[in-house]
Amino acid sequence: MLSTITRYTFGTLFSLLLNLIKYPFSKTSRTKLSSAFFALKYPFYGNHHVELRELLTDDQLEVTVLPLKANEHNTTEFELLTICSILKDRGVQHVFEIGTYDGRTTRAMAINTGKDGKVYTLNLPPDTRESKLQTGHIDIELASKVVSGERFSSTPEETKIEQLWGDSAIFDFAPYYGTIDLVFIDGAHSEDYVANDTQKALQLLKKTAGYILWHDAHLYGVADYMKKIVFQQKAPIYFIKGTSVAFAKVENGQFIESKK
Repeated sequence: MLSTITRYTFGTLFSLLLNLIKYPFSKTSRTKLSSAFFALKYPFYGNHHVELRELLTDDQLEVTVLPLKANEHNTTEFELLTICSILKDRGVQHVFEIGTYDGRTTRAMAINTGKDGKVYTLNLPPDTRESKLQTGHIDIELASKVVSGERFSSTPEETKIEQLWGDSAIFDFAPYYGTIDLVFIDGAHSEDYVANDTQKALQLLKKTAGYILWHDAHLYGVADYMKKIVFQQKAPIYFIKGTSVAFAKVENGQFIESKK
């Protein structure tokens, strides 16, 4: 029996061919072509390749997105809007971020939590020369490429942010278990680290409900990890169009099928 993802891929290709024959120069055909490209290149997306609006519940949602301008290695401007929108739409108060870098996303998330909101952000110390798990040298070098947290330093949101230091493979997450509403994973990009960070995220989230966002979900070792948990574990993960961000809802330490 064909899997859901396989059926989705073939269905997308069939729809593309049909539109190309009927309406070869239409906007619909161009859209179908784009969908077919992603279905072939990233088959693990399956029918979970969604628009941001499909994940939002509030028709009157308002978010604050700053600082907007992306620098090298930051989330893109639309990715920042995506992250802030999901966070604000769900009334997230407590966030744990793995991978601070310059603190741009950290600050934006802090702005969109309530007055009692808190963002814990973990980064490798700047003098790190090697990591516990295998990863690319770039992941380690990024710890010293910028001043960690410099884009939230001395801002009003700094009081809502706690900078933590350590390697996520050996960091003691235990004091935060069961207290977090949303985990944003943007640390080391090897498959080993993403697997480790995701497992820690499942423990960090509140038992009632919580959310995980992954950055660079279709790239590097992150994509290798995604393929495994989507194909082998059937994890219901949503990949947001126009971004490299993936989204999942978690209850009682397990991924659940839900966009909301």
